[in-house]
Amino acid sequence: MRCHVIAGFALLAVMVAPAAQAETANVVVLDWNIHGENADIKAMAKVIRDSGANVVTLQEIHRRPDADQVRMLADELGWDITDNAHFGAGDDVGPCDDPQPGKAGNAILSSYKIVERVTIKLSDFATCPVNRSMAGVRLDLGGGAQLRVFTTHLSPGLSATSVSRREAQAAKVLDYFGTRTGIVLTGDFNALPTDALSKRFVSAGWTDTGARHANKPTHGDARIDYVYTRGVTTTSGSVLTSTLSDHRPLVMRMVR
Repeated sequence: MRCHVIAGFALLAVMVAPAAQAETANVVVLDWNIHGENADIKAMAKVIRDSGANVVTLQEIHRRPDADQVRMLADELGWDITDNAHFGAGDDVGPCDDPQPGKAGNAILSSYKIVERVTIKLSDFATCPVNRSMAGVRLDLGGGAQLRVFTTHLSPGLSATSVSRREAQAAKVLDYFGTRTGIVLTGDFNALPTDALSKRFVSAGWTDTGARHANKPTHGDARIDYVYTRGVTTTSGSVLTSTLSDHRPLVMRMVR
């Protein structure tokens, strides 16, 4: 069963809090591809707590009958699974080798209350490769301030076919947002900053916060994980040195 767009996504994409009346909120975003079934959730929760993050965006996170990593992480962080977590399924767990019960995809967890959720399908392959999606939320930061946060994981690979798939998924992401602002977009884009795909986001008005604040590799010797913003001020950032996943966590501190 493939993921579907949740009703109300248009509202999530267009609602903007009246900035002139909102109080300032300090937001710390941590983005991390946690490497699915290999994830040590308890150890990762400690990294998240130590970073001071109050918004966490994750890729390759699984919800299986025997191991719901979203609930496990929410419990470790002391955040409510209903008010403070959203999981956007991309595909079944292990769809291209040994299918297993459950779903894999992206997740957003936050100490702030989530007041709206959406999952946007980015591909619809009949079998393989793995289908991709984008998860999004609207957060109530308090004092009238709100923030929209999205995360995704685009298809990997260096072949012409893989690049074409990835670019098609990126095009859907860009089309979804149009020219709207007040958004944080994170994820494993499987593209270097010098790739055409990454340049398309910058040309569309997205700020690559890593280029400004944490221009270091996030996977091996490559920087392929991003925190993009539009209409949100980033004050500092860093790539953490954790070896709990094949990707390193990316942390950005923002004012909204």
